[in-house]
Amino acid sequence: MEFKELLQQYLDKTGMTQAELAAKLGTSRSSIGNLMQGTSKEPSLHKAYAIAKALGISLDEMVKLLYEDTDFED
Repeated sequence: MEFKELLQQYLDKTGMTQAELAAKLGTSRSSIGNLMQGTSKEPSLHKAYAIAKALGISLDEMVKLLYEDTDFED
């Protein structure tokens, strides 16, 4: 799963808007929009933690969802 998909899934699940998430994070709505569109890189660990906390999930769960289909054998 890509970060933008995970973000959309949890915004839908919580009923939170991009603007509300941005306010919780102390950032701009356009920053969240860039993550949603995939025009920004995946966030740093610090930002990912803040996003996970704002969405009510653990960072561990977020990482599992993001990388569950990744084959690390290479």
